[in-house]
Amino acid sequence: MDESKKTSRQLQAEASKEKLQRIILEMSCTKTLDEIRIKDICSRAEMSLGNFYQYFPSKEAALIYSYKTKDDQWHEEHFEETADPLDRVKRILSTHLRSMTEHSLCFDTQLYIAQLKHYDSYFFSSDRYLHQITRDSISAGQTLGEFKDTLTASEITRRLLNFSRGLVYNYCIEHIENHESWLVYAKQCQGEYLSLFLCPGFSSQIP
Repeated sequence: MDESKKTSRQLQAEASKEKLQRIILEMSCTKTLDEIRIKDICSRAEMSLGNFYQYFPSKEAALIYSYKTKDDQWHEEHFEETADPLDRVKRILSTHLRSMTEHSLCFDTQLYIAQLKHYDSYFFSSDRYLHQITRDSISAGQTLGEFKDTLTASEITRRLLNFSRGLVYNYCIEHIENHESWLVYAKQCQGEYLSLFLCPGFSSQIP
């Protein structure tokens, strides 16, 4: 909806929802979901419990919603400026892995716990910018003969992002503290997996 056409009540509701998600995002960086209480979120937001439940059915849902704001950051990466499709895909996957080390380990772990407790299809939506830019890049790479065409661009995208998500999941449950060391390892694993979808001659471009 055009911002100029929104009523003051709608704008206030959006502001309240954003405020709640910011607070739980901040709290999840230092506390577990079990330690975070909805009444504490409301106290910091200076809102009632009724206000909270007007926007979110649970604290897990609020945390997942806070993660959705990350997609805005993906647009700021300007992946489309990387001309070669294969180089673009490598940059996307590398950025995805690196982004997991930018928050505290506690946040990432709580995010996975929240997803298990409160399933949200957003994580796997093909409408997400991350999915779209990866799929479009792979499709372009298939046209240039970089990627195999035995699978569709959408299927390759799904597999690559699932693999990347699996690396992050292990990173969380192993409570790895040496982020840089893990990132080197994760990029190596991701590169080896990516090479399975490349045409002969292009696998050598994976470091």
